[in-house]
Amino acid sequence: RLKAIDLYSGIGGWSLGFEIAGVDICASYEWWEPANKTHQSNLDVETHQIDIRGLLLSDLPTEIDFVVGSPPCTQFSYSNRGGSGDIEDGLLDIKKFLGVVRHINPTCWAMENVPRVANVLRKELRIGGQLEEYCDLLDMNMIHVYDFSDFGLPQKRKRCIAGKFDHKLLESYRASCRRKTLGQVLSVLSKPKISDPNYRL
Repeated sequence: RLKAIDLYSGIGGWSLGFEIAGVDICASYEWWEPANKTHQSNLDVETHQIDIRGLLLSDLPTEIDFVVGSPPCTQFSYSNRGGSGDIEDGLLDIKKFLGVVRHINPTCWAMENVPRVANVLRKELRIGGQLEEYCDLLDMNMIHVYDFSDFGLPQKRKRCIAGKFDHKLLESYRASCRRKTLGQVLSVLSKPKISDPNYRL
């Protein structure tokens, strides 16, 4: 079976998707205890509560096919003081994520964040930018912003997804996904037996 690790894993959204797809999540890493506990309660994944900035590359599992994750968006979000967050501080987590990708060299990898990060990446990957050393891992064609309501999320929610994977394959799923409303989701949750409105799980 294919294997993955989940960085900045939160409550396990990436891990759940990979589990549904039949991919083994070998380990997940998250600093916030409540998120880690939620992850452990819902998925059979080895979770590590750790400040990922201090994670030693030598402690990571080997022979990994996928690296995925969602570095903190706080410093990039326009919801944080009108977009006046500390970009340089936020870039430390993106640098760590890309450093892990370089170390593991997986077949595919993907990083999720708020839409603003797309332009931050495009700027900082250029010569003289703070991410210039990672320009061999990530070019401009690997940075996209998607509205996940196109994929069945019951909310207009745009996200930057950057990484080495088949973006055209992802985009092709729009044709088979139906937009869901919050009302549809709430009506499902009110039933005695709950069935996921997207995946019928």
